[in-house]
Order: sequence, then C-alpha cells, then structure tokens
Amino acid sequence: MVALRDGEPSVAEFVAELHRRRDALLAALAGLDGIEVGIPDGAMYLFFRIAGQHDSVALAKALVREARLGLAPGAAFGPEGEGFLRWCFARPPAQLDEGVRRLRNYLGM
Repeated sequence: MVALRDGEPSVAEFVAELHRRRDALLAALAGLDGIEVGIPDGAMYLFFRIAGQHDSVALAKALVREARLGLAPGAAFGPEGEGFLRWCFARPPAQLDEGVRRLRNYLGM
C-alpha cells in the first residue's frame, strides 16, 4: 500500500535518472566514429552498431575477451537484431563512462 500510495515521486526520479544516463551514453557513443545509435523508446537499453561489424555474437565475445566489456549481442533478440549490440544504461555513470573508454580503446580511437 505504501508503495502504491507514496511511490510515484521515487519512480519519477528513477525514470529521470535513467534519461540522464541514456542521454550521456548516447552522446558518448555518437562521438565515436563508425557508431550508429538510435534513441530508445523505452526500457533501459539502447541498441547500436559498429560499421563493418555484422556478427553480433562474435563481436560481443571479442569485446568481453579483449576489452572486458560485456554487451548483449543483438542476435539474441531476434534476426532483426543481428549486427547490433545492446547496452544497459541502468548502471552507475562511472561504469558507463568506463565502458565507453573500453569500447573506444577496442576500436583503436
């Protein structure tokens, strides 16, 4: 009852924080050459792709192995997801920043 009665401000703040994290991650990825990313309609994930990369499973495995960056392969979400990676932005901002740094290094930027 308390959550239903008093929870709306907490939910609104959480959603606002997710928007801030999403926007920061979108801006960081948009600043990397060869990255194509769109604004997600909802949830706490965004999909992006890297030019020239078509096998999302192989790319996700390489990122874990070589960059210690765990992102979900788009192929796990159906054939239309192939070539994309999924990034959860419900992580602390410092972890998102570190992930972008690791991706940038992986890409040799």
